[in-house]
Amino acid sequence: MTWKDNFIELSEPADGRVAPVFKSYHAAVALILIGREQPLGRYELCEKMSIGEGSVRTLLKRLSEASYIEAEGKQGQRLTSKGKKLFDSISHDVPLGLTLDIRRLVMYEFAFANLVKGSSSRISDGVRQRDEAIIQGGYDKAGATTLIQKSGSLVMPPDDFHILQEYEQETLLVIESLRPEDGDVIVIGSSDDVNLAREVSMAAVMTLF
Repeated sequence: MTWKDNFIELSEPADGRVAPVFKSYHAAVALILIGREQPLGRYELCEKMSIGEGSVRTLLKRLSEASYIEAEGKQGQRLTSKGKKLFDSISHDVPLGLTLDIRRLVMYEFAFANLVKGSSSRISDGVRQRDEAIIQGGYDKAGATTLIQKSGSLVMPPDDFHILQEYEQETLLVIESLRPEDGDVIVIGSSDDVNLAREVSMAAVMTLF
């Protein structure tokens, strides 16, 4: 079972019940946030996600029941040894994600960029990633931009457009922040909601696996 399979399993209906509101990419985002900021409280997590408090509570319950997280007193949740293995697995493929100020490069105000290691061969034109962000975030509410590090330059598929030519400041910020190597992919989710930008970026990333 891959790390993606684990998150899909967390978002499936339990015991014939109605499927939870959160999706597999919400579960991935939550586990990553807890792993990077632990201990992380429920209210803090709510502030970092676009889904409601009830859905976050259900998500944390699912993560706990699956033995991925455990409470650390009243301070919040932290990863168990099993959760750390899942965190390490996704971090091997997606080691870094950051909110970046690159408004000119994307469609919406906020942008969240995930670095995906060695996945350029899985990209054709970036349309699938863009469409997934729109589907999950809502039409006219979110989008995704896919970039590839190729021969030392950051290019946009399918025509290998060198974005440095038109977006010098934004390109340099992306490169300096994420340090991509040849063969790496950068998936940038964007939205006018900073939390949704993070989530649709992960939704788009998961199309690569």
